[in-house]
Amino acid sequence: MINTLATSVPHVACGLKFCESVSTEWRLYEADADILQEWVESADGRVASVDDFWSQVFKQKDGLGNPNYVNLVVVVKAVLCISHGQADVERGFSLNKHIVDNARVNLK
Repeated sequence: MINTLATSVPHVACGLKFCESVSTEWRLYEADADILQEWVESADGRVASVDDFWSQVFKQKDGLGNPNYVNLVVVVKAVLCISHGQADVERGFSLNKHIVDNARVNLK
């Protein structure tokens, strides 16, 4: 499913090698023991926001101090930028296109 998601944002997913890298990073993410339950839900039962959770995930480093999820962060951020509000459909599509186009420019 992560490959489908990565290819659904073609402005950021730049080819087969990128998608393979995202898939590999996703498998590492699934097995990452350093991802804590406290990032999802606090002791008092309060659920963290999606962007707070992913912010914690993307702070994870390997043994050399390099980020663990270099390409996965690109896909997740692109998907999180897509509007999911209550706006009418046409305005939502227009806003999404504007956001994705700006994200593409900022990634260059």
